[in-house]
Amino acid sequence: MGGKIGTETEVTIVGADLDEADALHFSHPGITATLKSPNHFAVKIAPEVSVGSYDVRVVGKLGISNPRTFVAGDRPELTRTKAHDKPEAAVEVPMSSVFNGNVTAAASDYFKFPAKKGERVLIVCATKEIDSRMSPVLAVHDAAGREIESARKGGVLDFTAPSDGPFLVSVHDLTFGGGPNHFYRLTISKGPHLDFIFPPAGAPGSKTTFTLYGRGLPGGKPANLTGTDRKPLEKLDIEIALPKAEDAARKSFTRPVSAVDDGIFYSLKSADGSSNPVFIGFSTASLSREVEPNNKAGQAQKISVPCEVAGQFFPAADVDSYAFAAKKGDVFWLEVYSHRAGRTTSPFLLVQREGTDIKEVYGSDADPGGKKFITLSNDPAYRFQAKDDGTYRVSVSDLFGATRSNPASTYRLAIRKETPDFRLVAIVEPPPPLTKKDDRGVSPRGVTLRGGETTAVKVIAIRKDGFNGVIELGATDLPDGVKCLPMKIDEGKTDGVLLLTAVEKPAKKHAAIHVIGKAKIGDAQVQREAAGGAVVWTVADYDIDAVQSRLTADLVIAVNGAEPVPIRIESAQDKVWQAQAGAKLDIALRITRSGEFKEALKLKAAGIESVDALKEFDVDAKAETTTVSLDLKALKIPAGESTIFFTTQTKGKYRGKDVTTTIYSAPIRIAIQ
Repeated sequence: MGGKIGTETEVTIVGADLDEADALHFSHPGITATLKSPNHFAVKIAPEVSVGSYDVRVVGKLGISNPRTFVAGDRPELTRTKAHDKPEAAVEVPMSSVFNGNVTAAASDYFKFPAKKGERVLIVCATKEIDSRMSPVLAVHDAAGREIESARKGGVLDFTAPSDGPFLVSVHDLTFGGGPNHFYRLTISKGPHLDFIFPPAGAPGSKTTFTLYGRGLPGGKPANLTGTDRKPLEKLDIEIALPKAEDAARKSFTRPVSAVDDGIFYSLKSADGSSNPVFIGFSTASLSREVEPNNKAGQAQKISVPCEVAGQFFPAADVDSYAFAAKKGDVFWLEVYSHRAGRTTSPFLLVQREGTDIKEVYGSDADPGGKKFITLSNDPAYRFQAKDDGTYRVSVSDLFGATRSNPASTYRLAIRKETPDFRLVAIVEPPPPLTKKDDRGVSPRGVTLRGGETTAVKVIAIRKDGFNGVIELGATDLPDGVKCLPMKIDEGKTDGVLLLTAVEKPAKKHAAIHVIGKAKIGDAQVQREAAGGAVVWTVADYDIDAVQSRLTADLVIAVNGAEPVPIRIESAQDKVWQAQAGAKLDIALRITRSGEFKEALKLKAAGIESVDALKEFDVDAKAETTTVSLDLKALKIPAGESTIFFTTQTKGKYRGKDVTTTIYSAPIRIAIQ
C-alpha cells in the first residue's frame, strides 16, 4: 500500500489469476520491485520520487492486472506483522508515522500513541483513496479503554489530549467487514492536514498566492472557522508556482467526474511530513474573488467578462450574485466548477435581466461513462446568448446549502467565450455481453493480448461547449508485436473503441501506451491524450451497488505469445476492402480455432454507426472461412475509409474450466468510393 521515499519495503500481493507473478509495474520509473518469493516483492522507492499516489500492476503468466494504488510518503512506515485486535495487543505507533494494515471482519485494530495534555493530534485513516473497500470508523480511548472521541465518517479524527497519555486508537469498518480487501493507511501526527484551499484555481504557468485552510499548519494562524467536525481551522498564505498546462503531470486517483477539470494536486511540506493533497484547478480566464455582501440583487458584484470568480457556498443558505454587461448577440458559456473538484455540493445558477428570470440551470443529466464509469456531474453549464444590450445577473447557490454550513464548499464560476473542445478517457472494462443482455455486473481487469488476439479499449468522449465533431482515435508507444489501426468516435457520439491486435507469436512484454484523439475544431486541428480509467472492485449489479471507479496514472497493456487466442477472426486477405457507394461489399473472413472452443458462432458487426443495425451473421462450428455481405445502399455507409470489426461470444474450456469468452475480430479497413 505504500512506503517511505528513499527506502525499501516489502509487499505481498493478493488477488486472482496471479499465476507465476514475477514483476510489478509502477507508474513512476523511480519505484521498482524485485521478486523475493511467490507473491512477495521488495519495493525500492528512489529519493527523487515525489510524495504522492502511483499505480502498481502485477505482471505474470496470464498478463497484467488491473491497477492498485501505491503511496510514496515521507514519514516512517510500519506494517502489520501480527493480530492486534484487542486493546492489550495494541501496536505502539510513534508520533508522525504511518501504519499499513487491514482489518479483520467483526473486529477492530488497536494502536497506542503518546500525547501530552493539550497536544493536538491528527489521526487520519486512508481507505477509499487507496482503492480499499473499507469505510473507516475511528475512536480514541483512554488507558482504561473508555472512548473519549470518535469519527464515524471521513477517516479524520482531530483529537486534543485532555491529559497526558498514552492513548489508544481503534479502527474498524463501518459494517465490520474485513479481510485482505479492507486495507488502510493510518497516519498519527501533528499535521499538517488540509481541509481546502482558496481560491480553488489559478492560472497555469503563474505564481499565485493561495490561502490554505486546515489543521497543524506550520506558521498557521487561527482562521476563525471550523470544519464539519466543529474543530477549529487554521489558515496559511503561501505562494505556489503552477506549471504550464502542457507541463502538468497527468492527474490520477480522482473520480471519473473530474476528468474534464485540468489542474494539479498540491501537498504542503513540513518538518513533520507532507499533508494530504488538495486539488488546484487551472482557470481559463482572469480570476477574481467574491466580495461579500453579494447575496441580494442590489448587492450583485460587478464583473467584466470573460472572467472567472472564486467563491464559497458559505455560510448556510449563501447566495452569491454577479452582474455583467453584454451586447446583443454576445455568446458566453456560464459554468460552475465545484462538485468535479471534490466538493460535496449541488450548484445552481439563476440567470436574470432586470429582475426577470431567463434561465434556471442545474447539473447536466449527460453521463458519457454510464453506470460503469460515472461522469455525471452536479455542476451546471449553460450557453448564454444576449438577446439585447444590457446588464445581466447570475446568482450562484448550493441547492442543499440551507442544510449545511461548510467553508470547504468552494466553487469557481467561469463566464467565458465559447470554446468547443473535448476530453477523452480510455477505460479498461470487460466487453459488453452479447447473449446475456441483462447482465449488470462489472469487474476490474487488465489488458493482455495473447498470440493473434484482438481486444478493445473503450474510449469515452466528454464534449465541451457544443463540440459534436468526429474524433479520430489512435495509439502510440505500443509494445513490439502489437498494432492499432485508426478508429473514430462518430459525430455527436460519446464513446468509441480502439482495437489492439497482437501478432501470432509476440514476445512477452508490457508497456504504458498513449491513446490519442484528434479532431478539427473550426480551423484548428486539436489533439488530446486520453486519461486512463479503471473499475476498482467487482459489482454484481450496478443498479443495486454503485461502481467504484477512478482515473489512472497510465494505461498499460501486456502481450504474451506463450499461448494463442482461442478463436482468431481476421480478414482473409491483407488489404483494404473497396466498393462503390450503393453497391454490395463481400468481405472474406478467416477463422482459426485453438483448444476446446468448437461452438458455432454469431458475428455482430461494429465499429461505425451504419453497421449497428445489422443482424448477426451465423458461422458453422467447423467453418474455417466465411463471407460477410454488406448492402452499402441499405446501410447508408458514407464514402471514405472506415474501420469495422466483428464480435462474438462463445463457450469452451480454458485451463480445464468451462468459460464464456468474448472474441473481437482483427480490425478490417473498408473504402467506399
